[in-house]
Amino acid sequence: LAQGKYDLVFEDSEFNEVDELSETLTLAAGELNNIEETRKELMANVSHDLKTPITMIKAYAEMIKDISGDNKEKRNEHLDVIITETDNLDRLVSDMLDLSKLQAGVINLTIEPFDLTTTVISSVDKFNTVVKNEGVQIILNCDPELIAYGDERRINEVLYNFISNALKHYGDDRQIIIKAYLSDRNTIRVEITDHGPGIDDVILPYIWDRYFKADKTYKRSQTGSGLGLAINKAILDEHHSKYGVITRKGEGSTFYFELNSAIDN
Repeated sequence: LAQGKYDLVFEDSEFNEVDELSETLTLAAGELNNIEETRKELMANVSHDLKTPITMIKAYAEMIKDISGDNKEKRNEHLDVIITETDNLDRLVSDMLDLSKLQAGVINLTIEPFDLTTTVISSVDKFNTVVKNEGVQIILNCDPELIAYGDERRINEVLYNFISNALKHYGDDRQIIIKAYLSDRNTIRVEITDHGPGIDDVILPYIWDRYFKADKTYKRSQTGSGLGLAINKAILDEHHSKYGVITRKGEGSTFYFELNSAIDN
């Protein structure tokens, strides 16, 4: 076990104390093995996400040099690809750094009253182009003047990640429903609902892990870095916020979080 061989089963014996120790060590070995597998997947996925944009940037730079340098239209098209891939690379690195800092507790949040209603509307507006291209409808039911305690910039990030996640899993109705309301006199609740495939109970405890994917066949994310839910977990933990997901297979999922109201209702 100390040498990194985690696929071990410790045998029982005729002594109760040894049996208990064997069960504990076997459980520890299994958990360490899961962590090791997650680490390997994380390294593979991060390496893939780093290599893909670097490869494309190099390829299109060579195309500009060898082919499209004198053709303004083609040159601009190739430069747009380079800029897009550079943005993807920058987002991935920034998200990895942010997540590491959040999990290490070295980022100080600025907790103060802010207008959550305005923040929700602003977050939805960021997806106008994506929604239009995808033919998706975002239905917004938001109470006016919801003043919450929290770090507005980080909560804006949480909203962005949840909406981005919903846009990857919308159902046949192509609708995403966002609600923000007072769940009681001191608590504001935000819900983001899709009618997609839902989440299997077996994998539900792991969806907040970095780069966790139900499908182990790697597929590059078209939007975001793949770290959104892990970042949200870290931010909401720092806010001491209640959060989670309500889901049913074949019916969809509702991700939610709560913040303290800054208005005494």
